[in-house]
Amino acid sequence: MKAGQVRRWVRRRQRSRENASDLFETVYTLALLAAMVGYMIWAQVRAVLSGQTAAPAGVREGVVLAAGLAWTAALLAVAAALGPVSTSAPALQWLITTPLDRRSLLTPSVAQVLGLGLLAGLAQGLLTLTLSTVGAGAVLLAAVAGGVLVLGATAVVQSASRRPARRLNTTATVLAIAAAAIGVLAVSGVDVGAVAATGPWGWPLLAGRHTWVAVLLTAAALIAPFLQWYRLQALTLANLTDAAQSSGAATAVFLTLDPGLASRAAEDRRWRGRRLGPDKLPKLSGRFTATGQDALLLVRSPVRLLLGAALVTVPVLAAGLPVSRWVIAAAWLICALAAASASTANARRDRDDPGLARLLGLSDGELFTGRLAVPIVLCTVWSAAALTAVGGGFGEWTLLGALAGPGLAAGSLRSARRREVRHDVASLSSPAGIMPTGPFMWLAGAADLAIIALWPTLFAIVSQHPDLALTNQAIFSAGTLGGLIVTARSTGGAFSSR
Repeated sequence: MKAGQVRRWVRRRQRSRENASDLFETVYTLALLAAMVGYMIWAQVRAVLSGQTAAPAGVREGVVLAAGLAWTAALLAVAAALGPVSTSAPALQWLITTPLDRRSLLTPSVAQVLGLGLLAGLAQGLLTLTLSTVGAGAVLLAAVAGGVLVLGATAVVQSASRRPARRLNTTATVLAIAAAAIGVLAVSGVDVGAVAATGPWGWPLLAGRHTWVAVLLTAAALIAPFLQWYRLQALTLANLTDAAQSSGAATAVFLTLDPGLASRAAEDRRWRGRRLGPDKLPKLSGRFTATGQDALLLVRSPVRLLLGAALVTVPVLAAGLPVSRWVIAAAWLICALAAASASTANARRDRDDPGLARLLGLSDGELFTGRLAVPIVLCTVWSAAALTAVGGGFGEWTLLGALAGPGLAAGSLRSARRREVRHDVASLSSPAGIMPTGPFMWLAGAADLAIIALWPTLFAIVSQHPDLALTNQAIFSAGTLGGLIVTARSTGGAFSSR
């Protein structure tokens, strides 16, 4: 029996259970949503980067290069999380271990990877065309070829390395830090045009000036699938198993509409198989044991600290572009919550599993109060650094950032300890059909307390008057953090499942 015969048999079994109308409704909804959201994003990006704005051409080109670097880093991170070449758990158990040709079994997965690379490259090409439509065909060809080559390279790494996820994540981290540096340099007036020749993040810009670049990249993209298909035979069962577990978690997120499952799966995969150093837990007792555990987590997570430091540059980059001050404030808030998440993983685990509190003989509320110290310190340092960079110097902006730190810590802990998505709440009727409100409420819970705690700082960023927000920010930071502690002590755990 050949792999194609098995695949046809599986498809016949699946078609007998599928409803054509349900499939059409799903495809139609996804396509409509992608078109609407894509147009809104395209309109905003074009308004910022087009030649009709006051930003110099060099700044806009540098921003596009920084966005290309960040986009490539995101592609590598997604590829590291999903495989990229993967298969379902039943196929892994019953087909991959049989004498069937592994290349034939995995060919559809490789085709999906190439298709995603094509779409990712197309998105980067459209972003590049916001600068200028000169040589639009060459720009799109180079961008699409670059996307195919990037994801194709990740497939080759998966088949050639024993730990592909670690290598891809390391490369993604380096590119993310480089994107932050390039963006700040561009906004500062430094010419970064030479970066366009160093990788796929700048190939579309280069192809707009030299058409032969697009021709070479297209030829390489046409050859790449054959190399990937040839390397499929070298793909180890261990790497396939890891990819199948990750893709299974992603499928569960899609089916249950619960993004929290993805963060939990990513955290488990991050520590799975990792060799820990000789670091020992600080000799602390009681609730302070949790403080020592959080400090040890940060020591063992230098990459997350580097990414958090790189996020400081995003509000600075937004401040250098002709955008609304509200966009700068929103960028600061989103980056602040992302940077603070490096210190709240243990708080989320405590909410999912109360085993540690029982082992220590503490209540959930007492253990939670021990989790406050490290997030407060990290959030205070990050907020002070970010607002100092946005304000352009030390002084009132630095003091405002320090006062906003406790409020940011309270918001990040609230975000980490959210409940799972609730599907028992009332749905909304829209022109696109029935829309569940549970996922939207879950997303709103990511920033609701942070917005309440940090509104004086957000208004200070918009009005550019930090001196008027110092007292209000101190009151709201103390109030939200105090309320969080009181709620934790009185209910046994802040925002717990009870």
